[in-house]
Amino acid sequence: MLPWAAFGVGCVLAMAAPSPVRAAAPTAALISDIDPSRAHTEFSLRVAWVRRISGRFDFIQGQVRQHADRQHFDVDIAIAAQSLSMDNPDHAAWARSEEFFDAERHPWVRFRARDVPMHILHTGGRLIGWLTLRGQEGAADFEITPSTCPDPGFGCAVEAEGEISRSHFGLNARRWVVSDKVQLKLSFSLRDADSASDPGH
Repeated sequence: MLPWAAFGVGCVLAMAAPSPVRAAAPTAALISDIDPSRAHTEFSLRVAWVRRISGRFDFIQGQVRQHADRQHFDVDIAIAAQSLSMDNPDHAAWARSEEFFDAERHPWVRFRARDVPMHILHTGGRLIGWLTLRGQEGAADFEITPSTCPDPGFGCAVEAEGEISRSHFGLNARRWVVSDKVQLKLSFSLRDADSASDPGH
């Protein structure tokens, strides 16, 4: 075959060969904000080993970031310690004081979790992450309640509850009358993300 003919055949074959298939660009993560007007945290603990006292935090902000694979999400939650309220004002003042939550020096209680399976928002399941309280970080384990609607977070609240040991976070005051175990309950709904939001700031 003449050189120019071989060149022509090569060009034809190159044009006929299928182009390499390009991997599709990953879809961007979906970000939703926690709606502070539809979110709160409740807490309770035993006093004198008999009576249970409880309170709540009324201001929560944060974000839920759904991964591009749509199978996992990350969550960051910031709870304003000064938003604490209790039925007894004296109890609330003590809980905000440096003996307990120390809200003045540590204004935010933070929780974060990574690579959480999306399905637990529907079916319920363990939400394992890290809690920062009084400037100290430790593991925290919550149980998400099965959803009551097809679109958890938007159609209905996401709810979870768990238990922490307050001594792990430096809350050691009055251990002879106040139990070490603190029950926590989270409830929040979502809204479309505000690009300027930054949990805990």
